[in-house]
Amino acid sequence: MSHFLRTGNTWKVADERAVEVADKLPAGNYVVKSDPYGNLFLEQIESFEFKGKKYGDNDKNRDRIFSTFMSRSSSTGVMLTGEKGSGKTLLAKTLTLKCADEGIPTIVINTPWRGDAFNKLLQDISQPCMVLFDEFEKVYEPDQQEEMLTLLDGVFPSKKLFVLTCNDKWRVDRHMRNRPGRIFYMLDFKGLSPEFIEEYCWDNLKNTDNIQSVVNAGAMFTEFNFDMLKALIEEMNRYDETAQESMRMLNARPEFDDGGSYDVFLTPVTQQAPVDKNMLEEESYRGNPLTSNQFLFGYKVIDKDEETGDEDWNWETLKFSQNNLKKLDAKKGEFTFVNEDGDKLVLVRQKPKSYAYWGAF
Repeated sequence: MSHFLRTGNTWKVADERAVEVADKLPAGNYVVKSDPYGNLFLEQIESFEFKGKKYGDNDKNRDRIFSTFMSRSSSTGVMLTGEKGSGKTLLAKTLTLKCADEGIPTIVINTPWRGDAFNKLLQDISQPCMVLFDEFEKVYEPDQQEEMLTLLDGVFPSKKLFVLTCNDKWRVDRHMRNRPGRIFYMLDFKGLSPEFIEEYCWDNLKNTDNIQSVVNAGAMFTEFNFDMLKALIEEMNRYDETAQESMRMLNARPEFDDGGSYDVFLTPVTQQAPVDKNMLEEESYRGNPLTSNQFLFGYKVIDKDEETGDEDWNWETLKFSQNNLKKLDAKKGEFTFVNEDGDKLVLVRQKPKSYAYWGAF
């Protein structure tokens, strides 16, 4: 039996399922498309899937974001920043699954749609809806980002959960930062913690005797991401190797890492305790301890004339190389070097600053 679809005065042969009228947009994932006349419409795509255990704070963050969105009367913006494999995309996907469970659709934006027609399309969706801008700073050029500010201001009557993922938050329009009216939450995803790595290893590494070697491997990177961890465990399980053996051919090398910032603790062989901070030429070190062929650290030595009491000082310099590495404490982020003369250098990775201004309120 034939069926016909009428659009205005135009009739086309169509499948009986070609037209379906619904009060609400069904839960699922959609992308925005345009017909030859510039009219925008939604096309349903496959829903995201996730199988397996979720590690870290993913579920906690997902539930908080969703709860906040549902409790607010206006739209809510969320920005998830971090390098690839850091966990931001996983959180975004689990948010879409959470929305789907609650009957809320997700519109995935992977083309720089903007302007009145795009804004109207979203406005016409009167029900709660999630709008996912994946890799926002890559899809939208700086001038195009500025056009999105009105949309994120939440001035439209329809309530939306705007989720933006980006690799580099500094490439996102500055008017989106420190503006909770537009972006209510901003989550920075850094490298995996030793606790995260250890938990994942207990669940997935066949030879658990090698767990510590994986944790130590992660400490060699400023931001050891999930892609690295997953590939490393896969390789170790395949060949029953230690982390060091598997990383020999794996595309995950500490020498590709830019390094981080470290506090310096310098103990000459002539002293029992580290040199006082104010006597060091440099109190901190910036770089990768595993790729520097040579470290040079200076400290001030004060000579006192016993007869006159006069003091004089000069600089002493101690040399270390990566071959002098004696100990690596992954959880503390400590690299301990001892050179041929018995001098000791400890580099302790600095934690990201957390600004303690809350007590002022």
